[in-house]
Amino acid sequence: MKFTLRSGLWMVAGLSVLLSLALHWSILGAEIQGHHNWRQSYTMWNIYNFAYHDNDILSPRDGQWNGGSNINRLEFPIMQWGIAQVVRRFGHEILVSRLLVWVIGLVGLLGFYRLLRVMGFAAWLALAGTVFFQFSPVFYFYTVNVQPDLLALAAGIWYLYFVFAYFRGGTTARLIGAGLALMIATLAKLPFLMLSIVSIVYFVSKLFEKGQERRKLIGFAGGQLLLILPALAWYAWVMPTWNSSPALYGIFGNENTPEENLRILRHFYQHYITYDLLSPAVWVFFLLGVFVPARPRVSVSYTRYVWALALMTIVYVILQWNTITYVHDYYLLPLLPWMYIVVCAGAGRLVEWGAARGLVKMGYTLLASALVGSPIAAYTLRQEYWEESRSYHYDEFRDIFAYQEELQAAVDDDARVIVANDNSGTIFTWLIRKQAYVFAGDNLRPHWIKDIIDTHRPTHLYSNTRVVDENPEAAPYLDSLVLSRGNIRVYRLADPE
Repeated sequence: MKFTLRSGLWMVAGLSVLLSLALHWSILGAEIQGHHNWRQSYTMWNIYNFAYHDNDILSPRDGQWNGGSNINRLEFPIMQWGIAQVVRRFGHEILVSRLLVWVIGLVGLLGFYRLLRVMGFAAWLALAGTVFFQFSPVFYFYTVNVQPDLLALAAGIWYLYFVFAYFRGGTTARLIGAGLALMIATLAKLPFLMLSIVSIVYFVSKLFEKGQERRKLIGFAGGQLLLILPALAWYAWVMPTWNSSPALYGIFGNENTPEENLRILRHFYQHYITYDLLSPAVWVFFLLGVFVPARPRVSVSYTRYVWALALMTIVYVILQWNTITYVHDYYLLPLLPWMYIVVCAGAGRLVEWGAARGLVKMGYTLLASALVGSPIAAYTLRQEYWEESRSYHYDEFRDIFAYQEELQAAVDDDARVIVANDNSGTIFTWLIRKQAYVFAGDNLRPHWIKDIIDTHRPTHLYSNTRVVDENPEAAPYLDSLVLSRGNIRVYRLADPE
């Protein structure tokens, strides 16, 4: 069999997929734990409730009933609902959810490859850029984390592909593809609407261009606006219920001191940019791409759109500065497309320089070394983030992880319970798979227990604080101790009066 460039590209693509699967293998069936397990626990509650309780996509539910209902509408739960339909058929909610998120990541990578190709990069260079993207430490981490941000990113990439393809040869199909992809990205996570800056720049630049057909230009803008109206309507409906969410006021509610802002800034350039969004394997390519990028010979100059996208995402980061802080790295996912376009352009420039100086092999050797180094860097930088000990409020939930199966089995899955001392509001309930009335710290008062029993008929109390369950005033409302493991106690509640 003759070895061709095409077969070589297929081989590299296949190896990168298998390598990703192998590196994530131990995580696929693991409990929701580690970094950002709070957000993932919330998402898993959405999936779990769609799969086993209420399949109404307009009513996403978590595990908390404190307000009289567990419906909590944030982003449109398109990913959660879709995954739940598979869970309804096969069960194994965590394994299925992680696998499907991984597949969503692959779909996004295919879109990124096609984006680079439509921008004029050679097939081998576009594949290299896609592998670099695949093993960006932050993308590598969220590839199997159950959060809708990855769907938003994947759909956003496909929006960029369709709209860039439209710039080269406008067709109705490409315009519809761009609008639908942008709608999905926005539904999944509102901030990804910012990617539409590309369409805005195109519209404004063409508006003042002589000889431009205005009807076609209005169709370009109006078609996309029409397709994203469902997403805008959803957020217009649900955002008034978000109350004090920091996502609403961003930097305008910033109460950080100047010293704190300086520490966050240092974290951005010492960690987020250098070791999360990028890795040491691509630093040189990124710098070359910023200052002396390779410029593919295509009929459309995409430079203005890439830098408009970069500027828009940087403005977004500034606006959400006090929300991102040192923790919410997934807020940075919208930066990845333009950053890895730049990385690809820098890699192309390095190979061009090598070829121009008779050092072709050296250029390709450096590129190959970076391709090998990227997954090593991603694994080294991020694998520990899945460790149980990296979980949010781990000291509080240590014994729940340790005795999870017994704590789940102590009470029927369909039972509604009270949970004392869950400062996350969702992790405790997810680990025990129980719908609950949740109280933080030692705040659960004995007379509240009585009120909840009389009004809502919960059957059991899960508690990891003796201040609550050993309070003599609470004793009349606790029928018997069902289970005690570590610092977790499960009580059967007294019958309502």
